[in-house]
Amino acid sequence: MVMNYNAGLVEQFTFIILLATLTTVIPYAYATAADLVLLATDRAAFSGGRLARDAVIALLAFGYSVWAIAGAGYEVVYKGTLLIFAGMPVYAWLKYRDQRTADRTTRPGKPEPPAQAA
Repeated sequence: MVMNYNAGLVEQFTFIILLATLTTVIPYAYATAADLVLLATDRAAFSGGRLARDAVIALLAFGYSVWAIAGAGYEVVYKGTLLIFAGMPVYAWLKYRDQRTADRTTRPGKPEPPAQAA
C-alpha cells in the first residue's frame, strides 16, 4: 500500500484481494501438477475409469490455476513473485533453526541419574 499511495481505497483493496488470491492459487497449481505427475508415474494404483476421472479433474484444476494467475494481472503476479522470493530466506532460516534445535535435543549427552524410589 505504501508503494501505491496515489491509488484510492478501492484500488488498494482490489490489489490486496488479487495478491491474496494469487498466493492461494500458486500452491493449488503445484498440488494439481503433483497430482498429474502421480497419475502419470503410478498408473498401477489407479483403475481405468478412476485414472481418466482424476486426470480430467486435475487438468481442469490446473487450467483454472493458470487462468486465475494470469487473470490477476502482470503487476500483481510480479509483486507476488517478489514477496514469495522475499519469504524464501525467512523460510530457510526457520528450517535451519528447527534443525539446530532438533540436533541439540537428539544428541547423546550425559545419562540421567536413576530415579530414587521413595
